[in-house]
Amino acid sequence: MAYCKSKVYTVNCGMAYGQAAMLLSVGAKGYRGLQPNSSTKLYLPVVGRSSGPVTDMWRKAKDLEANAESYIELLAKGTGKPKEEIAKDIQRPKYMQAKEAIVYGLADKIIDSQDAAYEKRDYDMMLAQQMSMEREAGGPQAAPSGFR
Repeated sequence: MAYCKSKVYTVNCGMAYGQAAMLLSVGAKGYRGLQPNSSTKLYLPVVGRSSGPVTDMWRKAKDLEANAESYIELLAKGTGKPKEEIAKDIQRPKYMQAKEAIVYGLADKIIDSQDAAYEKRDYDMMLAQQMSMEREAGGPQAAPSGFR
């Protein structure tokens, strides 16, 4: 999202756990929203069952450590909190309701149906316009070569 020129509006539409919470936090400031009944959970990245040679398990542990570092770094960037505080907070899963997530710095506002994130569209009208354009052009247009 950091490479997009336009602002990215991130919205928690129910549950944002782990990496989803991190993605919510790194959205553009002022464009990070939560629905009123949404929940957010921060926790350290985990590895599923691990088996095999000790070297494989050691490698997975190193990957997990690197993932945890980048996760903490991105959360620190998104929330504005120091890395040490975030590392302490996520030693155990940290559940937050919408208002708590805003106070923590993961999001900026609780959104409702009047918010710009919920742009109302008349899909019937859009479909009619598309069909009208196709009729004027002589039917559906073929996909450009290479997109078939």
